[in-house]
Amino acid sequence: MAVGRMMRGLVLACALLAPLGAARAQSFSFVALGDTAYNPSVDYPVYEALIAKINQAKPAFSIHVGDTWGALPCTEDQHRSILAWFAKYDHPVVYTPGDNEWADCRKPDVLEAYSRYVGKKATPADLALLMPLQGLDAGMSNAGYDDPIASLALIRKVFFSKPQSVGGKTMPLTRQPDVSAFKDTAENTRWEKGGVVFATVSAPGSHNGFTITSEARAAEAVARNRANVDWIKSTFAEAKARNAKAVVISLQAAMFDERDGGDFSGKAVRGGREGPYYWLVLAIRDLGGKFGKPVLVINGDDHDFIVDRPFMVGQGEMKPALYGNITRLQVYGAPELRAVKVGVDTDTPWVFIFQPLYN
Repeated sequence: MAVGRMMRGLVLACALLAPLGAARAQSFSFVALGDTAYNPSVDYPVYEALIAKINQAKPAFSIHVGDTWGALPCTEDQHRSILAWFAKYDHPVVYTPGDNEWADCRKPDVLEAYSRYVGKKATPADLALLMPLQGLDAGMSNAGYDDPIASLALIRKVFFSKPQSVGGKTMPLTRQPDVSAFKDTAENTRWEKGGVVFATVSAPGSHNGFTITSEARAAEAVARNRANVDWIKSTFAEAKARNAKAVVISLQAAMFDERDGGDFSGKAVRGGREGPYYWLVLAIRDLGGKFGKPVLVINGDDHDFIVDRPFMVGQGEMKPALYGNITRLQVYGAPELRAVKVGVDTDTPWVFIFQPLYN
């Protein structure tokens, strides 16, 4: 009897002490997708079927990495129509904007004229509108483009006015302006699930919103880049403080080219070492490398499904590669309207597994 009581006491003591050691293993799934519905008449039925497929997979949440349309007016009505599409998901959706929603917005009359031109139905008035948009002077003046800074402000108003996701169900998110000195980038959000820290970073394609032909746009890009780097730093600090098992960073831009990156990264950074994505790559590379545990970077923009390690730098046959813990998932894009289910199992050293979803 005494031995039995002693054993029961030992079991109870071990049960009480267990949470103070390693974090309990967690497993769940989420879905990543982007670059959806470029051709509404053709793509919307496919997109609706894809959302139904995603709902059947029962993910904890979905992450949409931007470009919710191809070439449509960047109006509030259009953004609210996307909110309605996100409501078709029966779970939370975390969204980070793409270039098509703000950096590349064209004026509505230009879009309409161009659509008729492509369809070989252009009128003389259409041609009169479109022809002056070609050439040096038009390029220097950004002729034909809508106000991208106003478009980004509209996105922040529609999608990020509250510290929560969108979708049929919502979940709380931490917004950067609520916890830092950077008060504009409400689209930079963070959350935690099952021992994994997730974050979105406001970095679209089309040169990260930067252009040398507009002082206002250049200033916006510089300020947002500083905010983005700060958000990456604080995300890894949060992961360290939580003893997180992994980190996931989602953004729209495809930051790498296929060329060799030399001793900086496995693949070349798009735009080079002083280009619009260099500092984001450097921050993720260095901080992710120091974190040491699995890091997953999710992007869209290039419309091609890829799982690789573009940050990884080899050190020869005698030394382990650097930054090999950082994996990149690039999601599908129109016309391939598909998603990727990401399984998360923190009881495995690799943490993430990938499964395409489509009809």
